[in-house]
Amino acid sequence: MTMRDLHLDFRLLFDTAEDQEDSEDILLWVMGINARLNKMHLRKNPDTLPLYSAKVDYTPPDQADGRPPLNRAKLKKFLSVARELGADPETALMMVRLLKGIEIFLDIPGLYRRGKGDCNELVPVRVAELWRANIAASPYLIKYPNAKGGLTYHAVVQWPDGSSEDPSLILGMGGPERADERREEIRKQAERWANHLAAAKHLISAEGASPEQLGQQIDRMGLFPRDGVFRSPYPRLNWAGREAEHVGLRRAA
Repeated sequence: MTMRDLHLDFRLLFDTAEDQEDSEDILLWVMGINARLNKMHLRKNPDTLPLYSAKVDYTPPDQADGRPPLNRAKLKKFLSVARELGADPETALMMVRLLKGIEIFLDIPGLYRRGKGDCNELVPVRVAELWRANIAASPYLIKYPNAKGGLTYHAVVQWPDGSSEDPSLILGMGGPERADERREEIRKQAERWANHLAAAKHLISAEGASPEQLGQQIDRMGLFPRDGVFRSPYPRLNWAGREAEHVGLRRAA
């Protein structure tokens, strides 16, 4: 039995400090639910490509991707077709909102088919991959003022040691202008890989741990793409890079 295509139709408010806190918590919970679904998918499909090995790039959020507004004639035609298909008025309006741009939290199959995603879709994949490798990662939110006088939110992965991982940045967010920050994110991945490799070597020599199992454990973390190159719509980047300013984190889930 399968329950398919669940849709939660709600809006989040950010007008007051209390609204912001509630909406931030809800966003984190939704990403956590998506991560749990992704973990289930990885358990049932263990050969799924890790995020950094899949051909997935960063794309701006659905409500900020620059799509043109629907003109009145096209909107009227679309609503007429929706009615012919038997859609009730509320469903038709939901379809219009979808065309205008709503936040969609795709799971791994949907994300990989689309080939691009924003932070609220990339982060749950990385969190699920780390959960599968027994790493207690969490989705985290960063917020900062934007040019319109409001707030812009960005989701990252929080590792148990307090460090951050930004899948969106690694997969192309910000383009060439943020190449130094991107190299720093990749450098952190190399450092994590080196730390886990050193710990594995200690367990093998001191406790007789299985090299095969430890190797599989590190591989499940998905720290690096399998071909050694992070996929991005911009010039390919390897593991080396210069230091860059670390982006801080705001709060925990």
